[in-house]
Amino acid sequence: MTQNNRIHQFLAVAGLTAAFAASSLVAGDYGKAIIDDKMPIESSWTFCDIFDNNTLYEGDGFIKEVSFHGRYHGQFISGDEEINGVTNNGYHNWHHRRFRLALEVEMQNNLTFYAEANIADGTGNSTNLFNDPGPFFNDFQDLYIEWEPSDDFFLKVGKQKQHLTREDIESSKRIKTVERSAIVNEVAGARPWGAVVGFNTGELSHQIGGWVHGAHADSPEWVDMSSNTGFSYNLEVPVSDTTSLFFDYVFVDNDEGNEAAQFPAANGTSGAAYEHAFAIGAEIESGKFQLMTDLIYGANRSGGGGIPAGNDTWGFYVVPSYDITDKLEAVFRYGYLAEGREQRPQRFGAPAGGNFGGGRQSVEHYHTIYAGLQYFICGEKLKVMGGYEYATGEVFGTDNEIKNGQWQLAVRTYW
Repeated sequence: MTQNNRIHQFLAVAGLTAAFAASSLVAGDYGKAIIDDKMPIESSWTFCDIFDNNTLYEGDGFIKEVSFHGRYHGQFISGDEEINGVTNNGYHNWHHRRFRLALEVEMQNNLTFYAEANIADGTGNSTNLFNDPGPFFNDFQDLYIEWEPSDDFFLKVGKQKQHLTREDIESSKRIKTVERSAIVNEVAGARPWGAVVGFNTGELSHQIGGWVHGAHADSPEWVDMSSNTGFSYNLEVPVSDTTSLFFDYVFVDNDEGNEAAQFPAANGTSGAAYEHAFAIGAEIESGKFQLMTDLIYGANRSGGGGIPAGNDTWGFYVVPSYDITDKLEAVFRYGYLAEGREQRPQRFGAPAGGNFGGGRQSVEHYHTIYAGLQYFICGEKLKVMGGYEYATGEVFGTDNEIKNGQWQLAVRTYW
């Protein structure tokens, strides 16, 4: 607000106050004043406003706006795992789970450029910012250009999230649990290089993607066009004002599991583990109640971790949540994984050469139950999360029972 505007607003308020006081004296009706809200006084600054002040530039030229984004996700994980009643590991550590910095450039002709770098992404033991020596960032999480000329069409080219399941599609900035479910982390989670076109036909929304799954080893891991390829298809069907249904399919050319997704590229962290992956899901949002769920199937897994090449799996998860207040939300999740490897946060802690081989276990008939709360300090832009997750199943290919209990506390913030 300029100085002249402040003076005009002050004089207007003072004049109105005097007029109301004079009318009260004449009418003899004390304590009643009609407030003219055509010129409301601006609300005072609050702490939460700092998360919205990320615009670096605004203009009327080809570059319309430049914004600086970032997120920090930290969490404390405390748990113990038993195999056949014998403690196999205990894990009690703080994770620098995600620290990312991003630049977004909005241009004319409905073009957007987005680049997001991983500054620290993991347990805190293999990151760069929190360990010396090392480059400033690990790699690009996302690096793409998007053209969206209308609400019914978009084209996005570059490194980006491959859509598979509701839980994985939802950004880590807004997921309701500290970590995603075991079946989702086993089958989904790919971020390859590729191109996606999205369009609507009537009320149906479609996305078709073409992908290259490998990257070069050298930072920042640019796409390696010699690696295996694939494609994807996503469909959204609105059923009512509160409910939508979804179908996802992802194909990876991995020679029926005999090759890794990135073959023969040096780096393959952006490729899925299964040749074929399907998900059928639903989302419901009705007042204070929300629910999301997916039934998932993966065929022809790339071999590794004690699981043979060509192995199949399936599973599902259900996440109901309820807004207790505007600031507090209760979250529950049940998940099932038929076969696969332990995922976050259960995968950490077991030493190599432990009682049952140590390290990250491969499991089957794996059930997980999570119950927790979210408290929104500044909405999703600053929140704290806490919950407990219990997991039980069998070590893959054996009758050894595995049990795992994890306390999970986290802080999530982004701007």
